[in-house]
Amino acid sequence: MGSASRMVSCLCCPFKCLACGLCSCLCSILISLLVTVAVLALIFYLLFRPHMIAATVDSVSLTRFSLGSNSILSYSLNVTMNVRNPNKHVGLYYDDVDSVALFEGQRFGYAPLDPFYQSTEATTRLTPAFTGQQPIRGDVAAADLRSQQTDGKFNIDVKLNARLRVKVWAFKVPGPKCKVTCPLSVPAPATNSAQFQPTDCKVWF
Repeated sequence: MGSASRMVSCLCCPFKCLACGLCSCLCSILISLLVTVAVLALIFYLLFRPHMIAATVDSVSLTRFSLGSNSILSYSLNVTMNVRNPNKHVGLYYDDVDSVALFEGQRFGYAPLDPFYQSTEATTRLTPAFTGQQPIRGDVAAADLRSQQTDGKFNIDVKLNARLRVKVWAFKVPGPKCKVTCPLSVPAPATNSAQFQPTDCKVWF
């Protein structure tokens, strides 16, 4: 009865049956594609096992960091940072690269950097330089700066931002946005404080 009813329905409205068949076919194709992509992603991960980027600040040079009138900060900070790609099979393109310097969460310096490519297991040295003047907002931040100057060290955060592209063999695919954060304890200018210690950075995607 049911089979005969469906046959009559198809005879009365063949376009309806055609639409149902196309919908079923498209759903099957879509599910097959999703399964294929998931399997390929798993194989890719198991084969290449991508590792996290590593970054270290090896040296800093702070020749000026003082408050003037109207809480204007004058600064001159040079940073030497090494960024390493530990992967054996994956190359990395770094696009839209920039770095910023912050004190007490306030950005006081900005330095755009050239895009670059890292081959497998390669290390790239970056040297962002921050020089200029910038207002510091709030009495607390100004008081912290004067207190740290007395202590002989400034707590400064340097951050690196980049858009990644991943290269596997001859294939290049878009990657995530990379954020590198380096919390630094920087000796104040013209002090006898301890030398800067190389500092590992945190990498976020």
